[in-house]
Amino acid sequence: MPKATKDLRTASKDELLTFLDSFDVIFSDCDGVLWHVDAPMENTVETLSKLQSLKKKVFFVTNNPSGTKNICEKLRLKGFEACEEQVITLSKVVIWYLKKINFQGQAYAIGSNAFRSDLLKAGIELLDENVPRVYPNDVLATLDELSDRKSVKAVIADFNANCNWAHLNLAIACLRRADVLYITGAVDKLILCQNGTTILGPGPLTDIITKNSGRKPIAIGKPSEILRNYIFEFYDITKPQRCLFIGDSINQDMKFAAMCDFQKLFVSSGIDSFADSQNLIQERPEYYIPNLAHLLSILNNL
Repeated sequence: MPKATKDLRTASKDELLTFLDSFDVIFSDCDGVLWHVDAPMENTVETLSKLQSLKKKVFFVTNNPSGTKNICEKLRLKGFEACEEQVITLSKVVIWYLKKINFQGQAYAIGSNAFRSDLLKAGIELLDENVPRVYPNDVLATLDELSDRKSVKAVIADFNANCNWAHLNLAIACLRRADVLYITGAVDKLILCQNGTTILGPGPLTDIITKNSGRKPIAIGKPSEILRNYIFEFYDITKPQRCLFIGDSINQDMKFAAMCDFQKLFVSSGIDSFADSQNLIQERPEYYIPNLAHLLSILNNL
């Protein structure tokens, strides 16, 4: 049985020093941990700056579709000078995976402009972003646009705010061929906003493709084996127990950390509650704090 989760707010000085001495590398989620999708959180990024000043290596693992450069800029504005190698985005993992399997052919990518741009820069051929077209006054022409494209050898479904009925139908049509790869990125069901309300995430749209194509996707995001393999190879992880993963979700962050054998620090500033974090054995975190900003106060008082 795993040990009970330790609330760092009630830890003694010796317990805090033991905690700090137990890891060398930090992997942190972004949305729900450092900021909400629509607003920043005070002193969260500053906490990671403090930990980096204590000689901890800090990396960011995010499903956010805005791209590596935008994430780095967001961090820089909060005083954390992150280089692009410190930010792990799903486009990086997709590119790494496709090159690893020597993928040849065209991909149909449902993703943000930043996501598609990363794939194109890496030499991945993509179906034109204007396909499929919809002709409001010509049903037959629209249906023709939704037909399978034989040039497509992979469907990649990530987050695209403009994803519509036509995109979903074309993806399903292409996936009816067994030789077409089906890759999914972000599959969050809900996204938390600053005021506690939630908005629909990309997961339900991906579920439509999965159900109607009858295909099981190759998962790239948390908590996938492919993301684990990418991190272990790219960042040369040889002592996973000396790594700390900070996250706000149970089924993604804490599950992924458990899969990697990382230590887990759960924050309840995002989508899941502390009570949620106690429901599963493997995913139960070793450490808890309501908001990462609390940890900054604790570190400054040590």
